[in-house]
Formats: sequence, structure tokens, C-alpha cells
Amino acid sequence: MQSIEALRRGLGAAAGVLALAGCNPNLDIDGALVPAWITAGVFGIAATVGARTLLVRSGIDRHLVARPAVYLSLAVVFTCAVWIVVFRY
Repeated sequence: MQSIEALRRGLGAAAGVLALAGCNPNLDIDGALVPAWITAGVFGIAATVGARTLLVRSGIDRHLVARPAVYLSLAVVFTCAVWIVVFRY
């Protein structure tokens, strides 16, 4: 039963990714068209990793109550900021 549920979740996630893959605008990277939201997401996640490093070194991380929610929110904020600053949409 668990393998069927895992397969169902995996297929749902794959369908969601494929549905979002057609979003515009596209960036031309070495002849391959890459959706701009993927690029913004990569930079947003990288900024979140950097922010987490700063929070761990400063000792703030251990006081966070809902770490997954905090870091997910930071990733969304950084991704949207990159989208607005770089792509201006």
C-alpha cells in the first residue's frame, strides 16, 4: 500500500513540474531554453542556504520554533526578490 501511495505522490509531483515547465519567459543558456522561474528559484535557494549559514553562526537558528516554515518562507522571499530585481516582471 505504501508503494502505491508513494507512486501516486511521485506521479502527481511530476505532473505538476511538467505543467509548470511551459511558463514564460525563457532564458537562452548555451542554446537551451530554460524557464526564468527555475533560474530565480535556484538563486533563491542558494540565498536561503547562505542565510541559514549566517543564522546558524549567529546562534539564532537554535531559537527558531518552526525551522522548515522559516526556511521555506525565506526561499520564497528570496526567489520572488530575484524574480523582481533581475527579470522585472
